Amino acid sequence: EPSYTVDQLFRMGMNAYKGENNTTQSYADALKWWGRAGEKGHGVALYNLGIMHKNGEGTKKDYGRARDYFLKSAGKKYANAFEQLGHLYYDGLLGKPDYQEAYRWYEQAAGQKKAFSQFRLGLMHYKALGRPKDALKAYYWFDEAAKNGFVDAMVNLGVLYEKGDGAIFSREKAIYWYQQAADKGSTLGMAYLGEVYYQGRGVPTDVNKGIALLEQAAAKNQPYAQKALYKIDNIRYIKYRNVK
Repeated sequence: EPSYTVDQLFRMGMNAYKGENNTTQSYADALKWWGRAGEKGHGVALYNLGIMHKNGEGTKKDYGRARDYFLKSAGKKYANAFEQLGHLYYDGLLGKPDYQEAYRWYEQAAGQKKAFSQFRLGLMHYKALGRPKDALKAYYWFDEAAKNGFVDAMVNLGVLYEKGDGAIFSREKAIYWYQQAADKGSTLGMAYLGEVYYQGRGVPTDVNKGIALLEQAAAKNQPYAQKALYKIDNIRYIKYRNVK
C-alpha cells in the first residue's frame, strides 16, 4: 500500500464518509482512514471519529469513546471538540448532567468564538445551572453569541433588555434584537415582536402588524405564537386551543 500523508488520509476519509470524488460511500472506510489520520495526530480526523461514535455511524453508539476522541482533538485546540465535550456533559450523555464540566469545555470553545457555546454559557448563568444565577454574565454571553450571529441569543438579549435583567432596561434595544432574530428566521423572535406591536410596548400600537407577525410565527408551528393568538381570540383561533 502506498505511503499516504496525513492530509491524504484525512481526505480519503472524507471521500468515504460523503461518497464523493468517485468514492463509494462507506462509514467503515471513513473510520479506517480517519483512524489512520488520527494516529498521526490529525485533530479534525480525531473529532470526526468522535462524531461517528457519538452518532453510531459505522459503529455502535459509544459516548465514552466519542469523549476520548474529542479529548484528543481538544488537545489539538480544535474548537468544535471543546464544544462537543460541553454537549456530552451538559446533556448527561456520560451519566447525569455535569454542568461544571460542561461549563469548562464551553468556555474554551467560546474563547474561539463558537456562538453556540457562548449561548450555552449565557443560559447556564441565567438558569443557575451548576452555578448561582448571574444575569449580568448571562447578558455578556448572550451578547457575544448574538454578535456572532446566534439567533436564539438575539431573542434572549431582547428579553433581558425588556426586563432590565442583567442589561439596562431598553424597549428600543429589545425590539432591535427581536427584529434581528425574526429577520434571521426565528419564529420566537417573530412572536415576541408581534406581541410588542399588538400591545404597543415601546412602539405605537399596531394591532394588524402584531397579529400578522403572530400568524406568521404560528403558521410555522411556534407554540408561543399559537397560544398568544388563542388568548387574543379563542373563536377565530380555536384550532390552537390545545397547544401546550
